[in-house]
Amino acid sequence: MPNRDTPPRLIEAWLDFHREGLCRNLDAIFAFDGQGMEIWCRSEDNRDLGKLQKIVDPLRNSYNIELYITRPQKNGSEDYKVNWTNIPPSLAENRELGSYLRPAPGNPPRIEILVDSEGEVYTHVLQDTPAMIAADAAAANRAQLARLTVWANRVLENNRIMRQYAADISELLRVAFEPTFNAALRVRARDICRKHAKDMAKSIKDLKKDLSRAFPKTPKTNAESQIAEKSESSAAFPAITEMADTIDEKARVLSGRIYRFIYPEQHTVDLDELKRPGLIFALDALEDEADDFERLARHI
Repeated sequence: MPNRDTPPRLIEAWLDFHREGLCRNLDAIFAFDGQGMEIWCRSEDNRDLGKLQKIVDPLRNSYNIELYITRPQKNGSEDYKVNWTNIPPSLAENRELGSYLRPAPGNPPRIEILVDSEGEVYTHVLQDTPAMIAADAAAANRAQLARLTVWANRVLENNRIMRQYAADISELLRVAFEPTFNAALRVRARDICRKHAKDMAKSIKDLKKDLSRAFPKTPKTNAESQIAEKSESSAAFPAITEMADTIDEKARVLSGRIYRFIYPEQHTVDLDELKRPGLIFALDALEDEADDFERLARHI
C-alpha cells in the first residue's frame, strides 16, 4: 500500500492496477520505498502480466521499479484447482450436489436405417447390449465428473476473488482518506474502492448460488435464524474504515470455511456445516455488508 512518501505517479500506477481489474487474476504484492517500488507477482495469465508491464514500464526512467514474476508449476497437482482425477471425497460423495449435477437420465434409442428388396426405407430399433449399457454408464459418469470439476473450480475462483477484493477495499479506502495525497488521487481511490465492493458483492452472490446446490433444502424453521444472523451482522453501522476492516476479516474467515468445504482437513466436511447452512447465511450477511459499504463510500 502506498504511504505518505510515495510519489503520485507510483500511486497512480498502483491504482491503475486495481482500476484495470488486474488484481482479479494477478496475485501481486506492492512494496513502496521512497522513489521506487517492488512488485512480486504470481500468475499464469500472460495477458494480464503484459498489462501490468505496460503500466509500470513508462515509469522506469524516473523511478527504481523491480517486477518479480513467478508462475505456478504445470504439474497438475495444484490444490487450488480441481480436476476430474482428484475430486475430493467431500464433493464426490455429496448427494445433493451429485443429484444437481447428474446428467439427464435416458438415451435416445439406437436406430439403423434399412432398405428392403423393393427399395422401401424403414427403421429398426437396436437392442442395448451389456457392453452398450456399460459404455453409457461410463459416459454419464465422465460427464458428471466434468460438471463437478467445473463447479468446484468456479467456487474456488469466486472464493479467491471475494477474498482479494475484501483485502483491497481496506487499502483503497485508506488511500482515499489520506490527507497528504492530492484530491484527484483520493477521488480515484474512492471510485475504485466502490467498484471493488460492488464486484465483491457479485462474487458472493455467485458463491451463494453454487454452494446452495451442495446443501439440503433449508427447512422453513431456519428462516428465523437467517434473519437473526443478518440483522446481527448489519446492526449499527460503524465508521466506514472499521466497516472495511470488518469485511476484510469476515471474508478471510469465510474464505477459509469455503476452502475447507472443498478440501476438508479430515477428508470429510464438518458436520456442523451440513446440519445447517450457516455458510450460506454468513455469505448472505457479508453480501449485505458489501452493499452497505458501497453505498456509504459514495459520500466519502
